[in-house]
Amino acid sequence: MLAALTDFMIALEIVLEFDFDSLGQIVRLTGEAGQATGKIATGLDKVKSLFKSSEAGADSEVKLALGELSDQVANAKVTNAELKLLVLALQAELAQLQSFRSDLDRYELWETPTGALVYRLGQNAEGKEPSHFLCPTCVEGKRKSILQGHSGFRECPVCKSGFRFEQDKFGTVPVSRRSRTDGIL
Repeated sequence: MLAALTDFMIALEIVLEFDFDSLGQIVRLTGEAGQATGKIATGLDKVKSLFKSSEAGADSEVKLALGELSDQVANAKVTNAELKLLVLALQAELAQLQSFRSDLDRYELWETPTGALVYRLGQNAEGKEPSHFLCPTCVEGKRKSILQGHSGFRECPVCKSGFRFEQDKFGTVPVSRRSRTDGIL
């Protein structure tokens, strides 16, 4: 039951991170493609009826209708190409999000002895690579930034957030070094 809930939460998070503006562009372009297809069908009907007509001057009407049809076909091709590019971009974005999520699944949110929250490499992944911690601020921004420093204090090389891992000898957290992002440890 817990695994199903976790899978649902991951899927929901991926959906919430999805770029719905791009989806709106696809819907708009799809609508335009549908309109272009309708215009092409109308143009074909005009050409058919002009070929059936034997009136004088039908040649110029046929040429005009063929020119309009040619423009509509070109517009439909451009719209189709734009749709393909957007779909490819969305597929790449989704693959990147899924890859990041898969990599992040190897980590667990962990509270340091001083109360700071960081991501640490999960126990099932230890041994395959050195034990390390990720910056939670960067993880929220879809970046994987390994905290640098020593056992007492570590800092994110990207956003410069600092995290204390050890208390001083009195059991308090010294305030000698502050985060450069918010001024608070």
